[in-house]
Amino acid sequence: MSELAKESFSAVLITQGEHKFYQLAMPSDTLGLCTFVSTRDEDPERGFQRLLDKKRASEIAGYIDTGHGTIPTSIILSAQEIADLEYDSRNKTVKFDVNPKSFLIIDGQHRVYGFRMSDSKIRVPVIIYDALSRRDESRLFIDINSKQRGVPSELLLDIKQQAEYENTEEQLFRELFDRMNEDPGSPLFGLLSPAKRAKKKISRVTFNAAMRSVYPVLVTRSEDEIFDIVSNYLSAVKDGMVRLDGDHDNLVQSTTFRAFVAFFVHVASRVKDRFGGDYTVENFSQVLGSLFDRVQSHKLIGTSQTRILEYLEKSFRSEFTL
Repeated sequence: MSELAKESFSAVLITQGEHKFYQLAMPSDTLGLCTFVSTRDEDPERGFQRLLDKKRASEIAGYIDTGHGTIPTSIILSAQEIADLEYDSRNKTVKFDVNPKSFLIIDGQHRVYGFRMSDSKIRVPVIIYDALSRRDESRLFIDINSKQRGVPSELLLDIKQQAEYENTEEQLFRELFDRMNEDPGSPLFGLLSPAKRAKKKISRVTFNAAMRSVYPVLVTRSEDEIFDIVSNYLSAVKDGMVRLDGDHDNLVQSTTFRAFVAFFVHVASRVKDRFGGDYTVENFSQVLGSLFDRVQSHKLIGTSQTRILEYLEKSFRSEFTL
């Protein structure tokens, strides 16, 4: 297809408030030939969009090329004067010149570049606004990106099993999370929130991020062993927090929880040395006992997991004597 070729597609004219736009399906190769992006870096006076994340676009291309990928969300475009856009109300078609500057991408730049990188040719849902000023284009960009609300990461993780998208690590974390959430004897019973963020509860995202730091030392164990070891460790930590503060509220703080899980490796190593790897609540408590005698509660909370972990490690080392 050469530049400046005239293309025509069936389209529906839709009016919403002050604006009219056309809804149509456009071949992905045509879409790639007639769209462009204006960025703040390239055009600080007129640009308003993000710079392209090529990795993200490449992932979209790979998803489409699997043959199973589908992206039904419409690309939002603004017709430029050079497109010479025409609408035939009788035949319900739009016609325009295929030029690299025909349409400004308002929403969907990564999808468009992903389609362009893909080896597959598909038809793409497209919305075309016509006769927008630069102010209108900028406002539309803001409205789309501020009014749309992404699906919470917690919910995506919660339904990955149903979609059969889990990897081995995610499957282990999900099963461990669910057991701790459902077992009344679990130290985290009543303190977990599977599908959303909740005050004074540990979300699935926080739990997975924490467990990822200790996954390499747990992976050789069975699921039951991992559940018992981690539960016993967290029980000892929870008991220590109650002894320190009178309650366990700080443990469910995201950074505090992740720091204590990452700290597990140090505590488990000492349990193995002292008790031959008998990872009971009592043995974990024995190792942690003097730590909770010397740490200060306010230093176990904050915005930095790294800082809390470093404080725990320093306090843990300082208790050693010959």
